[in-house]
Amino acid sequence: MNTTASTIFFGEDGFTALDQYLSNNEPSKTFVLVDENTSICIPAFAEKLTALEADFEILEIPSGEESKSLELVHQLWLTLLEHGADRNALLINLGGGVVGDIGGFVASTYKRGIPFIQVPTSLLAMVDASVGGKTGINIGGLKNQVGTFSQPDMVVVDASFLASLPEEEWASGHGEMIKHALLTGTDWPQVLSWTANDDLQEEIKRSVAMKAAVVESDFKESGLRKILNLGHTFGHAWESLMHSKGNGISHGRAVIQGLHVALVLSQQQGLQAELANRYPWVNVSTEDFEVLWHHQLADKKNENGEVQFVLLERLGAPTFGNPVSIETWSAALLWLNQSADVR
Repeated sequence: MNTTASTIFFGEDGFTALDQYLSNNEPSKTFVLVDENTSICIPAFAEKLTALEADFEILEIPSGEESKSLELVHQLWLTLLEHGADRNALLINLGGGVVGDIGGFVASTYKRGIPFIQVPTSLLAMVDASVGGKTGINIGGLKNQVGTFSQPDMVVVDASFLASLPEEEWASGHGEMIKHALLTGTDWPQVLSWTANDDLQEEIKRSVAMKAAVVESDFKESGLRKILNLGHTFGHAWESLMHSKGNGISHGRAVIQGLHVALVLSQQQGLQAELANRYPWVNVSTEDFEVLWHHQLADKKNENGEVQFVLLERLGAPTFGNPVSIETWSAALLWLNQSADVR
């Protein structure tokens, strides 16, 4: 599967392709970035690659969204420099969305860019973060405010990594797959019944293919790619608020909360009710409305000082660039709170 500048491989085909890549390109030095959770994947990962040099360097960062900071990026830049990484060095990001985001940012900026490869180990990273060439870090308590558009040389998606994934992390990726189903109309409402125990290899491929096709048509997000932000305008704001309160939630869970808002704003209460049967709306205190609105105002996709949402005309028919007033938005949240109380 091809995107603008990288190829996505699945399962064992991915490791065969990665081995061939290492043989053909002969990196001057190979670095593998992991976090404290995915470091256990290194032995099995290395065993699959006969061309991986024995003295590859392991870079380990703390897990969690807090790692996406300029301070940690600076440390990683210095570490690469100390190990003599030149422009022919290779960075392999083995982990979830945080590892992919920060690793991609480090690679795309170090010496004005070195090659990097994404090997996602979480469902969220497989169907979202590793595809599309976005990298990023957080500043000012807001997500992904600094970053680059930079494609990896290759993405290797292997569903076997999901076997040990915690339920909450699986649900996070499920949220993005639900978003893709709403955007395309494919797999709805079957997507809502999927569980971590199901073999979803083909479903993951479809989800990845959908995002890759949109990215291919609009890499720099000047138009159509904006539809991929369905649920993200409120979702990012909700995620930032929860982290500021010390109640950190996963990106996918925040996107699900945002999907509820987008569906009500779209006058798609029927779809919202179906979503709520699997992932209920979490009531939002009116005391938090103001800070959530200001978080939304900081969204990078806004124009002319307006908060803009991706909405659905109907299932599978998204529109982008829809300005929403604070009055309409507040009414949607109040309706969701009241609806959840009735349930």
